[in-house]
Amino acid sequence: MWKRVEKDTGMVKRIVNGKVLAKPVLDVNVANSVERCLCGIAVSKDGSTTYVFIYYTEIEGKDGEDKAGKQPIGNRVYRYELSGDALINPLLLMDLPANPGPRHNGGNIIIGPDKNIYVAIGDVDGSFKGPTTETKTQNYKNGIDPDGRSGILRITQNGQPTDGILGDSIPLRLYYAYGIRNSFGMDFDPISGNLWDTENGPGNGDEINLVLPGFNSGWQQVQGLASLEDSFSESDLQNFNGKGHYSDPELVWVNTAGPTAVKFLNSNKLGTAYENDMFVGDVHNGRIYHFDLTSDRKDLVLPQELSSRVIEKPSSPGVSNIVFGEGFGGVTDLEVGPDGNLYVVSIGLGSIYQISPAS
Repeated sequence: MWKRVEKDTGMVKRIVNGKVLAKPVLDVNVANSVERCLCGIAVSKDGSTTYVFIYYTEIEGKDGEDKAGKQPIGNRVYRYELSGDALINPLLLMDLPANPGPRHNGGNIIIGPDKNIYVAIGDVDGSFKGPTTETKTQNYKNGIDPDGRSGILRITQNGQPTDGILGDSIPLRLYYAYGIRNSFGMDFDPISGNLWDTENGPGNGDEINLVLPGFNSGWQQVQGLASLEDSFSESDLQNFNGKGHYSDPELVWVNTAGPTAVKFLNSNKLGTAYENDMFVGDVHNGRIYHFDLTSDRKDLVLPQELSSRVIEKPSSPGVSNIVFGEGFGGVTDLEVGPDGNLYVVSIGLGSIYQISPAS
């Protein structure tokens, strides 16, 4: 199993038999102001070769020099090969914006059922009131052309573009979805093959989304349910000649919960009642939520009290029915281990937890 550790140091370590090996397999120079970081990792085997994909905010010089004003090189995706106890042969696959920053860098990276690489990146905002770069993939009508931010991007494991959904020019051809403000989690449903993500709003409107090809999450014109936005019109959105499409989230938190990781439990280790169900972690309440999906796998099965798909506050009626566990500090990652158990990474408590059957 792999562990992404210490976002501020840029070290990648292995966990073997429940123990973190002291020697890192990789140590990169990382910008680490606010949400700049060593952000994501994915592993793939091709015959006898193990590839490891790393997303991080790269900087020349020492870790954290961006805090003193030095600008990062970019948010970058590299492919490495595992050789013994080291990652070697770095190959740059993607070079994405890291400015104005330092927020909303995204960084979740996963391998899809098509064996392609999927990378989430936010709007790379300067601050809540700071500078922004206005692009068409953020639904600015007069924005600049797409530049790699605010989307879920797709490439092959060799870094080549796949068939374009929104257009054929680069980087538009890379976009699987767009209108993304700040996403920390995504995963593919093992039954339907559909992609789902979580998204954080600006203090409100946190989301869980079904992400079909060409999905427009709506930022910066809408966050949360469109029906709750009095001035919103779908005509305000960019649709790239009808190739992009907006749809409402499947669940919205009115007051921010900070949903992060989303993971489908493709294992019966916790019992068939949980097999192939969705689990979502949040960073503000330290909770893990559990969801069954409808028979067509396109909606969440919610209690009657949440039929509006809106959670007003953590204690709202019906919320307790979807809480699987709590007390985890700030959940930043969920993974299914090779043993079939669910693993929880807590940034607040600095720990990794294993969820396994009580028996």
